[in-house]
Amino acid sequence: MIEQYLERLFTWESLENTERGVEFELKNRLVEAEFQGITSVRLDGEAVPPEDVTVELSESERYTADEITPEDPLGLDLAERVQLICDTERLRLGVHELGVDLRVEGYGEVGFTTDDEITEDDLVDVDPADVTVAELEALAADIREPETFERLLERERAGKNRKTAVEALEEGLEAAEPLTEDEMVRTAVSERDAGDGIVGELLTEVLESPQRVSVYLAVRGPGGATPETVAGRTVFTEETVRSTLEDFEAEGIAEEREDGSYSVASPVTVLQKRQNQLWTALKNTF
Repeated sequence: MIEQYLERLFTWESLENTERGVEFELKNRLVEAEFQGITSVRLDGEAVPPEDVTVELSESERYTADEITPEDPLGLDLAERVQLICDTERLRLGVHELGVDLRVEGYGEVGFTTDDEITEDDLVDVDPADVTVAELEALAADIREPETFERLLERERAGKNRKTAVEALEEGLEAAEPLTEDEMVRTAVSERDAGDGIVGELLTEVLESPQRVSVYLAVRGPGGATPETVAGRTVFTEETVRSTLEDFEAEGIAEEREDGSYSVASPVTVLQKRQNQLWTALKNTF
């Protein structure tokens, strides 16, 4: 249960690639707390060394994860934000799993796992005219996305007359691997129904966590899906998916079929059910 609440620390859609590495935001939406350590940060199951994780409160206040200890804790007021910067390879397009384990005063070792998406807007986006050839070639060495190479190549070829990094960019583009079929499926699942406008935004509020929204969207469709199929479409384990679907069933927004697959209610029905639940709770209060 505490993991579900801790997941609210994560700011959805904050995961991004930057010139500093991979970053995302945590916001204290719970209670004033004292963090006595960030014991683990994981991207797609791979741990990032603590010395490669920077906790940024402001431009002038930064710590590496291994500098936060019970003897030198980090206090966070309610609604305070921190940026976690991972000095690691940039992530590819699509949905990625991230996890954070914390040591919190009064709770001990706790943590959460969630997911977020790298979109085309999160890919490296620089104007070659603003950097030197050497800087552009160094940047190209860390890029893995064909889309980024194509964007940089187009700009570099049309840029000012100078010694260029076109050759390095062309070599990088040739070596860059396109998205795998699984990665494309995960991205498509994430994008599907994202255009539901206000309904999509409300779903996020109603289902309370990115993980629950991802599982819900992966099941949607006339044929439904089994936990195994949903696990293949998302970054979650089959056990996590099954547990989430069982929660949905208990909440009346999912139903297990005889063949083991699940179907889920429409977004409008989900919103109506939650509205009715809140109204009932409110009436029982008075």
